[in-house]
Amino acid sequence: MKLRIVIRKVAEDLYIGTCPNLEGCHVEATTPEAARNLLRSAIEAYIISYKQRHEKIPNK
Repeated sequence: MKLRIVIRKVAEDLYIGTCPNLEGCHVEATTPEAARNLLRSAIEAYIISYKQRHEKIPNK
């Protein structure tokens, strides 16, 4: 499954990372690299959570 991620600078030392394909999957960080790493972890946790509940992963 390929997922798109978006990293945006919203203020000095504040970046928001999101995965538009997964509702509610967002992170905040002080650098783009940190946002990317946190988002990877968030996506993994999101997918694991759905798999543990035997639910289909929503993909917009």
